[in-house]
Amino acid sequence: MNALRNLLKSEKLSLPQYFEEAYKLFNEMIRNDNKDMIIIMVLSLISVLFNKIQSVGFIGTLVSFATLIRIWIFYRKVVFKIEGKKYEAGDTAIVKSFILLGIAILAGFLLALLLLPYIGGIVGMALYSRRGIGVLAAIIIPIVILIAVFIVVTLFILYFIPAYMSRRGSIGETFKYNLFLCQGNRLRMFLPLVILAVIGLLIGIILGFLGTIGTIIGALISSVINIFQVIIISIIYLNVEYNTEIPSEFYFARENYKNEANKAADESKGIEYISSLEEKKDDENN
Repeated sequence: MNALRNLLKSEKLSLPQYFEEAYKLFNEMIRNDNKDMIIIMVLSLISVLFNKIQSVGFIGTLVSFATLIRIWIFYRKVVFKIEGKKYEAGDTAIVKSFILLGIAILAGFLLALLLLPYIGGIVGMALYSRRGIGVLAAIIIPIVILIAVFIVVTLFILYFIPAYMSRRGSIGETFKYNLFLCQGNRLRMFLPLVILAVIGLLIGIILGFLGTIGTIIGALISSVINIFQVIIISIIYLNVEYNTEIPSEFYFARENYKNEANKAADESKGIEYISSLEEKKDDENN
């Protein structure tokens, strides 16, 4: 990981470079560090299969939540791997993941309340067998609102999850830190997310025509895309963080820089010490 870490510290990378480095890291983890990736893929598959069976759909929902938690913890693993830190999916990561899950459930509930009038209108039109432009408008409006809300929220939390899962800040502190990193760096993170979302959507539409087999394949591909998304987001996050002067108020992120500086200083001292020993040995030989 030293080569990738040094590259991320050297300068802010381009979009093709992000995808290239994410692909390399994805392949490396598939070969040598794939336990968490396999767990995410298996959970995604189980979730989809249970959700297709109405009688046990609630189990599918629970497994979906478990999948989200594993994906969020995976952020911590990827960031720590790139930074060369010892990774442990301990209590801190689990607690933070459940906090994120609670926020996601609350946000979904509030969004459902926002869309409730439109959903009620659609149900009413369906019961009375109404058709035409009114029904089409009733369907399109909530979809547009949903997309607009998703885009706006995404633009304000682009760096939040990797920062929250890999650093020591609270929800509020990390959100402010995320907004700080977003300044001038929104498109850097947003464009890869859009590209991956479009790819996932197109693949899902195509596989949707293949029935159950397409659903299974689609679930596996979707999980692979989610894993790749975690990797590329983590890379972009670290690249922006490494090349940004962090204010003192974000002490939980500056601690990381302090550790990196101490590590680099220790390495430099070690090299100097070895060089001095070699010079001394040469003098004695002469």
